Amino acid sequence: MKYISKKERFNFLTGLAGQNIVYCFIGASFFNYFLTDIAAFPASVVAVLLIIMKIWDGVNDPIIGSLVDRRRFKNGEKLRPLLKYTPVPVGIFTVLIFVVFSTAENLLWLRVGYFVIMYLCWDITYTLQDVAIWGMTSVVTPDSDERDKFVQLARTVGSIFYGIFSAVIPMIMELVAKQSGNSLALMTVLFAAIFGLGGALVSTKCYAAQERVRLVKPESQQNSIAECFKLLFSNKMLMLVTLSNIFGSLAFGNNLVTYFFKYKIPEISFAGIVLGPLTLTTVYGAITYAPSFLGMIFADKFKHLFKGYKNVLIAIQISTIVGRVIAYFIGYNGINLLIGMVIMSLCSLLSGAASIAQTSLFCDSVDYMEWKTGKRTEGVTFAMQTFFTKISSGITGALAMFALSLMNYKEVADVPGAVFIGTQSQAFENWIWPLVMLTPAIAALLYIIPLLFIRYTPQQKAEVEAELEKRRKTEEN
Repeated sequence: MKYISKKERFNFLTGLAGQNIVYCFIGASFFNYFLTDIAAFPASVVAVLLIIMKIWDGVNDPIIGSLVDRRRFKNGEKLRPLLKYTPVPVGIFTVLIFVVFSTAENLLWLRVGYFVIMYLCWDITYTLQDVAIWGMTSVVTPDSDERDKFVQLARTVGSIFYGIFSAVIPMIMELVAKQSGNSLALMTVLFAAIFGLGGALVSTKCYAAQERVRLVKPESQQNSIAECFKLLFSNKMLMLVTLSNIFGSLAFGNNLVTYFFKYKIPEISFAGIVLGPLTLTTVYGAITYAPSFLGMIFADKFKHLFKGYKNVLIAIQISTIVGRVIAYFIGYNGINLLIGMVIMSLCSLLSGAASIAQTSLFCDSVDYMEWKTGKRTEGVTFAMQTFFTKISSGITGALAMFALSLMNYKEVADVPGAVFIGTQSQAFENWIWPLVMLTPAIAALLYIIPLLFIRYTPQQKAEVEAELEKRRKTEEN
């Protein structure tokens, strides 16, 4: 590392781990399960809520990003001070979102209103923090090779903590609830207080990172929100990657896995402990996505092997399609389910490099826009990253809820002695397996299409970086 010290790197990665622990409560499939089977919102209501929330994100995130781009703090920094002031409110609103004060049908309007207000408050504060965190990856060093290594570390650490905690927390909540006799509603708010608020406090460590890449002439920054949006939509690389991710959000079958286990697979006892649907979902995720961590570790090698991160993303989608189609035709009866999970596991080897590849392309697009226009757009660019992360989960969740509604899904309370097998409609029985297995394959196929139109070659990237370095030295003199 030429610029980033070990202490700075360690503190930033520690803070990033804390932020991802927070997001595992909102971004994972458990969030949908919480809304339908714990907070007792009808699936159709949840679908509408998720759509409204993501429309809000579509307006809120780019505006926040443009405001970040247009403002400088007194010390001349754009992003770093936000890392100091946003974590505490993020943690508080994370807890408040999961407070279930009633499940009465006649109070549905009040419960929905409360949830919407808490989510909007959480979303604004989280977006400010997330834009600042990922924007820092593009300004922490002027050296692109060092930046790519830093992005790889950041994405690897973030993904590991998100993957582990998003799987383990629901499982532990379920096991503790079963053993203690307490409700999942109580366990959820308790765990949100411990891990949500706790993770947010840990995320303040990101403040240790330094802004090293700034415009030499700050007066050349964007003058209006309209100009920020103009630069945003003229960033072809950013738009194409974002479109790919929107297509990727059609993989709503991933959000139906818990429902599949609850209503299609009998409960399994292990060492005297009954494994419920949340625990089985964790086991499923652990098996099918375990090799993806190798993809994070060897992302840089994959970049060289496939001649660029764009091609890495395409290879990931192809392997997803192959694994899902094979697993679907194998089926889920008996040992076949485990065989299919192992096949998907092997095909997920590359997938861990996806977030690293996307962030690297985003950083490249910031440099390209500075080269092309003389303006840096970290704020609005990484607001778009935050936007498509949230809108993808929102679209995925909404489509899953619409699918459940169309299949005449009716939640069955998770109480001792409850029977789940055979309690759903015939449409659910017929469609739940193909939806779980094949919608991610279809989404992966669509994901590839926009990537084919990205023309930013390694040679052009080297020319852009050399020209920017020359410009900065000239302006400084």
